[in-house]
Amino acid sequence: MRASAATVSTVLGTIGTVLWCIQLVPQIYTNYRRKSTEGLPRLMLLLWAFAGVLFGIYFLVQKPNIPLMVQPEIFTALSLITWAQCLFYNHKVPFWNTIAWIVSISVFCGALQVAIVISLQKSALYLNNPSSTCWPLLLIGIMAAILIGTGLIPPYIDLARRQGQVVGINFVFLAIDSVGAIFSFASLLVPQGENKTIDYLGIVVYALMPMMEAGIVLSHVGWWFRIGRRRRRESEKHETHNINNDFQEVVPVEWL
Repeated sequence: MRASAATVSTVLGTIGTVLWCIQLVPQIYTNYRRKSTEGLPRLMLLLWAFAGVLFGIYFLVQKPNIPLMVQPEIFTALSLITWAQCLFYNHKVPFWNTIAWIVSISVFCGALQVAIVISLQKSALYLNNPSSTCWPLLLIGIMAAILIGTGLIPPYIDLARRQGQVVGINFVFLAIDSVGAIFSFASLLVPQGENKTIDYLGIVVYALMPMMEAGIVLSHVGWWFRIGRRRRRESEKHETHNINNDFQEVVPVEWL
C-alpha cells in the first residue's frame, strides 16, 4: 500500500515537474519575439527565483519525491532567464552585464542552498524531528510561500493601473504554471513516509499560485467586457471610416 501511494505521488509530482519545466518557455518566447517585456514585472520574477531556492532547500531536506526535489531548481532557472530578459530588453542592460548578473546570482543561490541543506540535515533539531514541523525548515517553507505570494502582487498593481487589462503576461504560461501547481498540490495529498505524513505547508504553497493566477485571468476577462469590447468596436468603426475616405479619394463622389 505504501509503495502504491509513493508511486501515485511520484507520478503526480512528475507531471507537475514536466509542466513546470516548460511553464515559462511560452513567456520567454513571447519576450524574445516582441523584444520587449513591457507589463511583465521583473520584481515578480526575482522574488520567484529566490522562492525557488527556498523551495529547493525545503524539498531537498524533506525528500518527498524526486520530481518535487528537482522542480524548484527548474523554476528558479526559468525565473532568472525571464528576469534577465527584463534587464536586457526593457532596461537596456548590456548583454554581457546581464549574463554576469545571472551567473553571480546563480552561484550565490547554489552555494546558499547547499550550505543550508547540509547544515539542516546534520542539525540536532532536524535529526530529532525529521519532518516539516522542524522549526528552521518550517520557517524556510513559510518564507518561500510569502515570496511566491508577494511575487504575484506586482502584476495586480499593474492590473489596477491598467484598469484590469493584462499586458505582457502570456496566458499560456499562466495556464501551464497553474496546472503544474495543481498536479504538485495533488502529489502532496498522498501521505508520505513511515508515519504517512502530509505536507500541509507545501499544499498551501501550491494551492496559492493557481488561485492568484486565476485572479489575473479573471481581471483581464472583466476588463474585456467592460472596456476591451467597446475599444475594439470603436477601432473597427474608425478603420471602416478610413477605408471609406480612402475610397472617396480614389473615386470622386460625383462618379458614384
